[in-house]
Amino acid sequence: MMCADFPLAEKGLRIASARRAICCTHAFFLFSLIAAGVAASLGDLDAEATLPVAGLVFVALALWTVWSWFKLHGTLLEPYGLFLMSSWTFNGGQVFLEVLHLNNNGVLGGVFSPFTTLKTEYLVALAICALHMGALWASRTGQSAPRANLWPGTAHQDLAWHTRWVGWFLLLVSIGPAIWVFWDAGQTVLSGGYLSLYQRTFDIGLATGPRVLANFLIPSALLLLAGSKAKRTGVVISAAITVTGSLAMFFLGGRGAAATALVAYVWLYSRTIRPIPARLLILPALLLGFVVFPLVRVVRDARGLDRTSVDFVSSAWSAIDNPVVGTLAEMGYSMSTVAYTLELVPTARPFDGGVSYLYALLAGFPNVAWSVHPTTAHGTLSAWLVYTVMPYAAAQGSGLGYSFIAEAYENFGWIGVPLVLLVFGWIAGKLSEAVRGRSDPAILALAATLLLTAILYARAETADLVRNACWYAIVPYLLVRLLSGVRQ
Repeated sequence: MMCADFPLAEKGLRIASARRAICCTHAFFLFSLIAAGVAASLGDLDAEATLPVAGLVFVALALWTVWSWFKLHGTLLEPYGLFLMSSWTFNGGQVFLEVLHLNNNGVLGGVFSPFTTLKTEYLVALAICALHMGALWASRTGQSAPRANLWPGTAHQDLAWHTRWVGWFLLLVSIGPAIWVFWDAGQTVLSGGYLSLYQRTFDIGLATGPRVLANFLIPSALLLLAGSKAKRTGVVISAAITVTGSLAMFFLGGRGAAATALVAYVWLYSRTIRPIPARLLILPALLLGFVVFPLVRVVRDARGLDRTSVDFVSSAWSAIDNPVVGTLAEMGYSMSTVAYTLELVPTARPFDGGVSYLYALLAGFPNVAWSVHPTTAHGTLSAWLVYTVMPYAAAQGSGLGYSFIAEAYENFGWIGVPLVLLVFGWIAGKLSEAVRGRSDPAILALAATLLLTAILYARAETADLVRNACWYAIVPYLLVRLLSGVRQ
């Protein structure tokens, strides 16, 4: 027995050694980045001449973080890996295009000065490298030992049963409101285009009930899937709900929520039903990102029957110059929120000192005691930014979104960004570690529903994350635990 265990012990030592090497290497890169920033702030830097080199360093750091995580865990198709790729894409997509000389008008269309652009690239690289440092510290290496069945088999079966039936219950609760919400939104879009969805008078207080219940539709499908390992009916119905809901969101013009629903479902299916080889996902991912996304973008402002006309859709597709470049450029435009924040804070708006994070935590509480929720009444950072830099577009319902990187800077400035993101990375790494090696259906359903919001957190603020995580991920999870009586 000891002889049989020896190769496993030797493999464990090799993996631990690789982890130490990667952590030390990344720490060196992070400290070098900080030192370079301090040195640049003390000297007279030619921003325009430095940008090409900065772009190469930016891309090299992005590739390093992605490779190092894959090296340690053998996959990127897990919670932190997906968030890491999303963070680089949304906050640095245009830098990748610039390095490849595919930006016709420069980074962010040349709207910002070379100095602001350089500071923005530096802040994004610093933030994500700090995030990755935290994740590396928090995470173990390699193939974690299975930790799921720490209770008797009957308890595990009970947990799957309760997970499945909480999914059925939420489906029953949400299906009616979801159909109504999609129908109402569809009529609005057909008559006024995608932006008309944001030009309506929004309900407040208890009047938002139907929309809140409708948002449980995709989480219900994920819970149903997680608890249906041996139940073909649950798998089929959960797939039908997810695909139909995503198609409906694509038709309305929304891409982020539709895509994350598919990603979360595929990840959960691979963990609970049958592993899906990564090579089989490459083509669907390319079609989604470089065919569906640009097509939805050019069609979603159309009105009436044009949205369903084959001729119109074909003509709109043929008018797209380069869908790959267009998709990366559009996704990467979220970097502009970081650039605008650097220009406006603290000259036009003082640092928040953590206030926005406190109000973000309040977003987890339901709006039953106020006519307007305190988080909304205080004002979100995304609303502040678009009304400051694009007031006309804001009045028309358009928005820029925001960035978790810009939010960290807006609260604590340059010094606070690496510290805040180090903590965020540690939390993300711990959450990924809690899921790795587990077959607990409630835990896996919780992780999948968190993915719905976490992937898009790269281009959002913490208030969006907290609200959705509390109501659509944590509450169903606690309900499963309460019913099953399993406390693990």
